[in-house]
Amino acid sequence: MNSYMTPQSLHVVGQARQVQLILKQWLREWGPDAKLIDLLAGRK
Repeated sequence: MNSYMTPQSLHVVGQARQVQLILKQWLREWGPDAKLIDLLAGRK
């Protein structure tokens, strides 16, 4: 599975189960109140 982040976008490529797992991981790391802009800013 691959994820690509640019300053304006986020792309997650993989099978549905893999995408679900990465999204759950991000929820654990960033919390449910995190906005996408915060995630992009923190992953530069």
